[in-house]
Amino acid sequence: MQDVMIAAIQMTSVVGDIEGNLASIDRLLGDAVGQGVDIACFPELSVSGYNTSERNGEPANGIRIPPTVEIPSETTTSLEAIGKRHGIWFLVGLFERDLSGIVYNTQLVISPNGIEGKYRKTHVPTTEIGTWRHDDDLPIFNHPKIRFGIEICYDTHFPEVSTELADKGAELIFMPHASGGPESAPDKQARWERYVPARAYDNTVFTAICNQVGDNKAGHNFSGVTFVCNPIGKLMAQSKSGSAEEIIIAKLDSAELEQARHVPETFFRHFRRPEIYDAWRSK
Repeated sequence: MQDVMIAAIQMTSVVGDIEGNLASIDRLLGDAVGQGVDIACFPELSVSGYNTSERNGEPANGIRIPPTVEIPSETTTSLEAIGKRHGIWFLVGLFERDLSGIVYNTQLVISPNGIEGKYRKTHVPTTEIGTWRHDDDLPIFNHPKIRFGIEICYDTHFPEVSTELADKGAELIFMPHASGGPESAPDKQARWERYVPARAYDNTVFTAICNQVGDNKAGHNFSGVTFVCNPIGKLMAQSKSGSAEEIIIAKLDSAELEQARHVPETFFRHFRRPEIYDAWRSK
């Protein structure tokens, strides 16, 4: 790892308005680049907007389930052009339909050279299972300055995911969300602080969580909450508003990660015993 500047971005994404959402991504990414950012993460389904089959009644604006995006497509070509123009790596969420017709909740990783890869949500709760399918892959992405993994929203509730990503070489885990509901921003922040810092601390990795914010024009209102944790689970930077778009920037110091991983008693993964965990599971 090298020192790297990251941005966790909370953004308003309107369901079905791909053109408008791409314009917002372009605008926010330009602002992030102007502040020296190397990698930026946008929320879950930031391109498509978030909606599920549980809300497939006809809302006032006539939009039902967000439009799906194929890879490659006109939409992904536009995203690649944005990455090339700004000269930056960034992560965006979309509603992907693959060649078989199966739909996934996907976070796309884009660099100035084009699409670097993608992560598909691996844990799908009951409210979403009728809209998209889970996937089984936990890829690691190799930015020139840092190795990172991705967990989308509900994935973060499963500690094994973070440990597996860390064991595969992740130094940073991005956690894009589209977490709405009646929960206020302070309540959401308090809840997320009960486990997101633990994912960082237990695995000695940086974590960066971001969320959609505002009205998506399809029955969901998002209260934001975005923050970054260091490898010992302390908050480094956080959003100020639960009602507005924000770019939260943090400098990840390679020396801080190195130091944390050189304390044997608190570099817990050094003492993991997967052979006995596997034995317990097989009983």
